Amino acid sequence: MWWDLPPSDPAKIQDPGSYRMGLWRLAIIFGTVAISAGLTYVIPGLEDWRPWVPGEKIPLASIVSFKPSVGQSSTADSAPIDTLERAQELAAQTLGEGLAANLGQEAIGVEEADTGDEKVVVNLEIDESELEGLVLELEDPSGVAMDSFYKALAETASEESTRITRIAHWGDSTIAADDVTSTLRRRFQKRFGDSGHGFQLIGKGTMPYRHKDVVSVQTGSWNEHSVIRKGIANGRYGFGGVVHKSRGGGQAKYQTVSKGPIGKNVGSFELFYQRHPGGGKFQMIVDGGAPVVIDSKSEILEDAWELITVEDGPHTLELRTLSGGESIMYGIAMERPQAGVVYDSLGIVGARASRMLNFDEGHLAGQIAHRSPDLLVIAFGGNEASDKGMNFERYRNVLTQVITRVRAGNPNASCMVMAPLDQGEKDSRGRIRTMPNVPQIVAAQREIAAAQGCAFFDTFQAMGGEGAMGRWYNAKPRLGWGDYRHATPAGYEVVGNMLYKAMLKGFSDYLKRSN
Repeated sequence: MWWDLPPSDPAKIQDPGSYRMGLWRLAIIFGTVAISAGLTYVIPGLEDWRPWVPGEKIPLASIVSFKPSVGQSSTADSAPIDTLERAQELAAQTLGEGLAANLGQEAIGVEEADTGDEKVVVNLEIDESELEGLVLELEDPSGVAMDSFYKALAETASEESTRITRIAHWGDSTIAADDVTSTLRRRFQKRFGDSGHGFQLIGKGTMPYRHKDVVSVQTGSWNEHSVIRKGIANGRYGFGGVVHKSRGGGQAKYQTVSKGPIGKNVGSFELFYQRHPGGGKFQMIVDGGAPVVIDSKSEILEDAWELITVEDGPHTLELRTLSGGESIMYGIAMERPQAGVVYDSLGIVGARASRMLNFDEGHLAGQIAHRSPDLLVIAFGGNEASDKGMNFERYRNVLTQVITRVRAGNPNASCMVMAPLDQGEKDSRGRIRTMPNVPQIVAAQREIAAAQGCAFFDTFQAMGGEGAMGRWYNAKPRLGWGDYRHATPAGYEVVGNMLYKAMLKGFSDYLKRSN
């Protein structure tokens, strides 16, 4: 056989003819392998057998390379990531310097610094240094889609102002854990003023739901109903899309945090709830004081709100439902009596744009009208990415309806559509590739956003486009999880920072053309 070829030293070769025959056989073998490999590029159905395709490392390249191969690292790259500068340096090698500049404290597992109760000094003019790491700007063919929001923000930033600028952000699991939105909340509030945590659900119940920079605890007897499951016939799911019901014994607590970058003070608690013929009673207790008893029984079914104001500072609100009827609650809004920004995070795991149509139209409009946000952000698409045989014409119609219904609550508010994160999957070669639906979903969202007069942020492209989630998963520090559908906390912080800078750039441009 060919592996028994005679030695290469001519002096040791006893039969030159057999040596030449061995070389000839070896040439035939290599030639056969080369032809077979070449055929995989021309014969349909053999794609998976190709030895190399664009995007993969060249086979055997590591043999002639002095660089560390896959799975290896240089001594420098294996050093602990204990500083933000180090994290950015490593991330830049895979993702580029622009994207790496958006890493924050999550990249090194450190909580954002507690800056105390220092008063924010708002400077209306945006310095160029604030836009460092700007990866992608907002798209706005109309040129005015964000003007209402920017006008409100400018008023908030003006001297002696008490104007609160509110943002409402609906979405799926990208938003439900408050990672992206907490980053945006922190950035806006440290820059323009802290006007309070904003709206949150009564509790998380069985849902993977949380809010940062606030203490929220739910115990006792509650039943939850989410808009994504369409479990309520009247379609009244509240501002956040989840209603909580209790016939007594339900408790919940909302409290300011003792330390952190924001969230240490509150000046009011506003309960969003429902009055109805079978309504029950519940108590609202501030700082362990005397309970305020609310009777939610009414001759007609209607949405209601109960506002309790307190001196701005650290406070706790407790809710306790009593027996004798059913208490139906939508959520709590925490605000402060000072100029600044409030960022309402309204994410539900598993949500998709079509589920927003499960709301009663008038009810949703009424909830939004009462909250009066200056910017409406609609961020879906991640869950739709895995739909087989997706009807994109129907999807465009659904998204158009969602935008129309949300804007009905505040027609003067600005509107933004936020594209989904890259959604990855492994192909037959084991490579992480973007799901085929994702670019089409992004294209449809861009089209509908422009048609409806909304701004558009292309999260998919900001991440790096095709195959981005694979690169985020392999990056140091890791920015994507192994399901290739979700970002790590560090990755979500990057997304939040990229969107914040895009919005800040738009605001800067607005100020320049308004002067």
